[in-house]
Amino acid sequence: MPRHIVLLSVLLLFVFGSIHSQTSVCPAVNGKNGIPGRAGRPGQKGDRGDPGAMIRGYDFTATKGDPGDPGVTGEPGREGSVGPIGSPGAPGNQGPKGPKGAVANMAIQKRPAFSAEDPKVDKNGKTVVFSKIITNQENMYNKDTGKFTCAEPGYYYFTFQVVGNGDLCLYINTNIPGKDNPLLSFCDVNSKKFHQVNSGGTVLFLNKGNQVWIETNEKSKNIATGEDISSVFSGFLIFPLKDGAS
Repeated sequence: MPRHIVLLSVLLLFVFGSIHSQTSVCPAVNGKNGIPGRAGRPGQKGDRGDPGAMIRGYDFTATKGDPGDPGVTGEPGREGSVGPIGSPGAPGNQGPKGPKGAVANMAIQKRPAFSAEDPKVDKNGKTVVFSKIITNQENMYNKDTGKFTCAEPGYYYFTFQVVGNGDLCLYINTNIPGKDNPLLSFCDVNSKKFHQVNSGGTVLFLNKGNQVWIETNEKSKNIATGEDISSVFSGFLIFPLKDGAS
């Protein structure tokens, strides 16, 4: 018998033997249900979906509503702080020329003027009172207080000449608002105590009620006195201002 026929017969016997052995094996008994397994991990993020389809005949765009009714007026707020003062405005246009004033009547024009001598320092140790009247036109100088009180606004000239016999300081003083106190100072140093004159003067604008007087101080008030010695305080109106404007 040829060799290949023998090999084929052996192969067939093997195949049929395997089939017979598999069909004759007894099946195993089914096992019991096991414990459920753990939850699986979350899956990966899915792909982005396609755009939704528009439904013909429908508009899903939101529309603006009607205006509401006005609300109730609120309470007034607190008053704010005062703001800074603004800068001055530009000058206005020049006004029209006024009518010509009436001609001044010099016959009724007041002419205040005074002159007084015999100076003495009053009880307060400051004011120099010239108690002997030489001239007191319009009676604006008070010989008891040593003060001139303005009743006719305008520009005035005041002057004094006082003889001293030692150190002497004299001051022109006023009650004019904003002016220095004293207004002017005139001091003489006289260590030899000779008779010498201390003098001074000034021009002042005075409004009604302004006063002018002469003062000294405690340390330098050596005013000489005697029959042959003359010291004087004088003042007079240079020109008036009817409206009292400076």
